[in-house]
Amino acid sequence: MVLKLYNTLEREKQEFKPKEKGKVKFYSCGQTIYDDLHVGNARAYVVWDTLRRYLEYKGYTVRHVQNITDVGHLTDDGDQGEDKVEKRAKKLGLEPMELVEDQIKRYFEDTRAVNVERQDIMPRATGHINEMIEYVQEIYDNGYAYEKDGNIYFDVEKFSEDYPYGEMAKKDLEQLKEEARSRVEPDEKKTNQFDFALWLNSEGSEHLMEWTADFQIGGELLESKGYPGWHIECSVMSQKYLGDEFDIHAGGKDHIFPHHPNERAQAFAASGDGQARYWLHNEFIQVEGEKMSKSEGNFYTVKELLDEGFNGNTIRLYLISSHYRSETDFSMEGLEKAEKELTRIKRTLQKIEKFSSSGATILDEECDEFLKKFESAMDDDLNTARAKQILMKFVNDINSEIERYEDGSLDKARDYILEGLQLLGVELEENEKEEGLVKSMLELRKDARNREDYETSDFIRDQLEGLGFEVEDTEKGAIWVEKS
Repeated sequence: MVLKLYNTLEREKQEFKPKEKGKVKFYSCGQTIYDDLHVGNARAYVVWDTLRRYLEYKGYTVRHVQNITDVGHLTDDGDQGEDKVEKRAKKLGLEPMELVEDQIKRYFEDTRAVNVERQDIMPRATGHINEMIEYVQEIYDNGYAYEKDGNIYFDVEKFSEDYPYGEMAKKDLEQLKEEARSRVEPDEKKTNQFDFALWLNSEGSEHLMEWTADFQIGGELLESKGYPGWHIECSVMSQKYLGDEFDIHAGGKDHIFPHHPNERAQAFAASGDGQARYWLHNEFIQVEGEKMSKSEGNFYTVKELLDEGFNGNTIRLYLISSHYRSETDFSMEGLEKAEKELTRIKRTLQKIEKFSSSGATILDEECDEFLKKFESAMDDDLNTARAKQILMKFVNDINSEIERYEDGSLDKARDYILEGLQLLGVELEENEKEEGLVKSMLELRKDARNREDYETSDFIRDQLEGLGFEVEDTEKGAIWVEKS
């Protein structure tokens, strides 16, 4: 089976063929690190983590790079507004880097909770300022930038004479001109309003994070104290760690314009290569029809959901229950459904451990058919929604007719279920201390039932449920499952 991914650049699903056989170089846009991770952010990181898992399952060696934006991401379009990190830090009475250090720690706590594996390299923008300055100089030297009052801007019109700037967003220069008029306040420093900043001079401003850059402009040395534009960091860090041309660049739908076209343009202007061969974009999670967003205030953080009693596996299962390119409306009902599905999976796996051979039906054919369908769904542009449906049907079929199957077949079914969960990033943790307690209580309950002391039996069952465990009686004994 062949993996196909939807390439936004071409607006079609394409067979995935890495540049180098057996190796995948993968860059995904990371967090602007000024506030806690909300569920919409988490969806992107869960999706790209799932893609990495599946690529490794397919036999590829993957190098995954994801940036941390800790400077340069402004609140408004058109290189205007405050730096998001600085704005939040001022509100909290903190130094920007004090906020960043705390938020990075909290980011890793949240992503770890939903089983996102640490990327191979997680470069911070502030750690690559020198490389960005050099990169801006290359773009200027190649004729695709201009300077005004210590600011350096990318010349989109000049670039468009040599490269297709609006290719990804399917926009021409006339559209860009019209949109720029309505989207941003006019900036007299720019030749065209759709040009964008590579470096911003902070002289006379209250910007706290700034560096001194030396540029050669028209044969003369220009010293500019300032900070990099938001788009430059990903061009620099992706190509630094993955090479001028790599395989996959992923991010949110909002990056289709202007962030990713600007990144790509910078890369062409500096190196002659447009970064990635496949550009992937995830859709948004909405709340009552509106994009979940910190700026709108209509968001749920991962920490809030954990505090509500949902565990990370439940949140993860919920997030992969829709295809990454489909909009989905956030709901507590969806989370509760995922919680019940996870409990059903755990119960089925326990039943597999309980039941001995009681029939002659071999499950091998059903197992192989499940795996074939599961892989087919994942190969179809990482359709985790379909893959999860196939997994749940397999679980339900086994659960309803478990007495028919032979031991060896059940072992194979268990392994396939666990492998499917692992690919989706759902991990079933075992707590030996709790397991010992529950088994002891179930033994006491079994003794009470044997004595026909149903009052004690029901009391123990109620106590277990109060501790968060569901108990199901079967002909082979009691099955217990910790509620998800």
